Amino acid sequence: MDRRVLLANLFPLVVLPVGGLLVLAICYLGYFALYLFIGSVFFTSAPASAPMLLAIRIGFAVLLLLLFLALQRTKAPDLLKASVLVGPLSMLLMAAILAFFLQLVLAGVVALAIVGLCVFLLIKFKRPWLYYYASALSLLAALVYGWPRG
Repeated sequence: MDRRVLLANLFPLVVLPVGGLLVLAICYLGYFALYLFIGSVFFTSAPASAPMLLAIRIGFAVLLLLLFLALQRTKAPDLLKASVLVGPLSMLLMAAILAFFLQLVLAGVVALAIVGLCVFLLIKFKRPWLYYYASALSLLAALVYGWPRG
């Protein structure tokens, strides 16, 4: 196999997880900042006990997905777009898993349904393999974050 072809195929396999985790960290910091802001402005007596935690998480994930869809209309490289997909999709999957935390089977079904819908849309719009890889990375990150320990 030609060295350039091998490097062209291996480069996204390394860059996508690193870039995706970086985007996920930025998204999570944005969510945390929004949570702290809402808690300090609207729940001044006890900011850490904001009752709308799930609504904030889902709303922020949907906002990120809308921003991702806006990015899809640009001429940015597919590797960048796929890396950016990891953040919003992971945040949505984390929100879904944590929403059904006490019912793990339902949490798994909802998470798989979200990834299934994502894969269906990727197939429908004929996206390259990078997006499927990003979707798998998103599911893995959400499961690592949201699944109960021990």
